[in-house]
Amino acid sequence: MWIRLGCLIFLICAAVPVYAEADPAAQWTKQIRDRLMANRRYPPEARKQAGSAVVGFVLNRSGELVSSWLKESTGSPILDAEALAMIDRARPFPAAPPEADDLTFVLPVIFSTQRPPTTIDPAREAEIRKQDGAIREENSAINARLRSLCRGC
Repeated sequence: MWIRLGCLIFLICAAVPVYAEADPAAQWTKQIRDRLMANRRYPPEARKQAGSAVVGFVLNRSGELVSSWLKESTGSPILDAEALAMIDRARPFPAAPPEADDLTFVLPVIFSTQRPPTTIDPAREAEIRKQDGAIREENSAINARLRSLCRGC
C-alpha cells in the first residue's frame, strides 16, 4: 500500500512541469514598468485634454535616475510635464541585475479622459458575485422580518 502511494506521489511530482525562474532582466524591466504605471496620473488642470507622449529615461546600475526626456509631445504642456513627473514619482527604482544590458527606457504614456476598463480575474469575479448573492439574501430575510414586525407601523 505504502509503496504504491510512494510511486504515485513520485509519478505526480515527475509529471508536474518545473518552471525555471524567469529572466532577471525581464523581471527588472517589468518591475520598472509596474512602478511607472502605479505613478501615472491624469492632471486635473488638463481639463479633458487627451494625447500620448513618448518619454525616455536612463538609469544607472543602482537604479538611480540619470536623465529623462520627452521624445514626443502630446501637444499639451500640462500633459507633457505630467509624463515626465511620473518618472520622478516612481523613484527609487530597483537596482539593475547583472544580466541587464540596456539601462535606457523609452515608453509611451497615454492620457485619456476615459478610464480604461479594469479586468478582474474570473475566479475573483465569481467569488464577488457569490458574496453579493449571499448579502442580498441576508438583506431580503432581514427586510422580510422587519416587515412582519412592523405591519401596523
